Amino acid sequence: MKQWTQEEAVAFECAREVITDMMAIHTGQIADERAKPQPDPARLAQLRAERSRLAQERAGLHVGDRAEVARIRAEYGAFVRAWRAEHQAVAA
Repeated sequence: MKQWTQEEAVAFECAREVITDMMAIHTGQIADERAKPQPDPARLAQLRAERSRLAQERAGLHVGDRAEVARIRAEYGAFVRAWRAEHQAVAA
């Protein structure tokens, strides 16, 4: 059985967490869309499909896949940081 380093384990858990953050953002967007007087069924389907894709991506992620862990942390991490900055500014 291959062991991984603490650094690899932390990076993996961070990647899983940022995917969870992405799923939460999509869940919020779904709720926002559903709350509209005329929700867009195509938009709802798109958001749900993306949330499902993210769940599958998280389930398939492996600690040993360093390149994928790094990609997820960089790509999704940037998105989540930008989303939080935008929405914290609106809430303030």
